[in-house]
Amino acid sequence: MGAGLTIGYVNFTVMLFLLAGTAILRIDVKAYEAAGMNKEKKAARFLGWFNIGLGLVTLIGNLIVKGLT
Repeated sequence: MGAGLTIGYVNFTVMLFLLAGTAILRIDVKAYEAAGMNKEKKAARFLGWFNIGLGLVTLIGNLIVKGLT
C-alpha cells in the first residue's frame, strides 16, 4: 500500500463545472431567449453562473488545500 498516493477527481470536477456552466450560458439561455421563455432564461442564467462559480470556488479551495499540505 502506497502511503500518500491518491487519485484525485477535483480537476475533472472543476472542468466539468466550468464547461457545463459555459454550455448552459451559451446554448440554453440563447434558446430560451429566442423562444420568449423569460422564467426559464433566468433560471438557466442562474444555473450557468452557479456552475461557473462553484467550479472556481472548488479550484481555489483545492489550491489552498494543496498549498497547506
